[in-house]
Amino acid sequence: MRMFFDIVGQTLRTLWAHKLRSFLTMFGIAWGVGSLLLLIGLGEGFRSGNVRELNQIGQDIMFIFNGQVPAQEGSTTGSRPYWLTYQDWQDIDREVTSIRASAPVVQRGDIRAVSEFANANGQVFGIKPAYNQIRFLPMAGGRWLNEEDETHKRTVAVIGYEMRKNMFPGRPALGANILLNGVQFQVIGFLDTTGKDEGNATNQRVFIPYNTMQQYFPLKADTLPPNAVSFINYQPLTREGHITARDDVLASSPATTALIGAMKMHSRNGTPSAARKWSARSSMP
Repeated sequence: MRMFFDIVGQTLRTLWAHKLRSFLTMFGIAWGVGSLLLLIGLGEGFRSGNVRELNQIGQDIMFIFNGQVPAQEGSTTGSRPYWLTYQDWQDIDREVTSIRASAPVVQRGDIRAVSEFANANGQVFGIKPAYNQIRFLPMAGGRWLNEEDETHKRTVAVIGYEMRKNMFPGRPALGANILLNGVQFQVIGFLDTTGKDEGNATNQRVFIPYNTMQQYFPLKADTLPPNAVSFINYQPLTREGHITARDDVLASSPATTALIGAMKMHSRNGTPSAARKWSARSSMP
């Protein structure tokens, strides 16, 4: 025991005899530990912030976008546009068992919205009722689109937070009518704000039934096939199964299978593939 106290005493006397060196040594240790904790905190804060931002889009979301395929079968040069269609979504919805929800989207940004009080420009989305199960769309009033709206091609709309503020400043929007390129729609619901600021694109959107969108505002281009869609959203059964879901979705229809073949062919030849512009992407926080 005496030896222990002698060692402690000698240590304290040595530290006191070299006060500056001892202080700098302890300061260096404290600085290193503090810097490490700060970096860990910053990294965790950044990760948590990204998760929150992605959750404002929705959880476990995956996308399929339009793209390009070889101009001729077997060709490694030249390409032509490929558009997803409603039939592609039907194949996915019917055949793929590794996903829990899916929805086609027709999107246009050239439709003018007019109310009794103001005009506004925004995006009009034609969607299926299941869309709000995939994307984060908090309702602030009214109701969401349902199967009856879809089946009967009702001219009803759910509007985003900013769209409501712009078109109905200080006035009730629920039950009011708006004109989309001259076609009258009744507002049956409106969304709460999404994202950390009001500039989020979802806040400036108008959502109408998919069949109504295809009737009044289909996508416009000379080379478009019938019932072309802008993109398809879907969710895997589990987050860990998103690779399986992606592969099953891409293999669910002859058209998407052809696209996979195009991408593999370009990969084998070592050339950049325009077909890769067509892709399945995910938002998996």
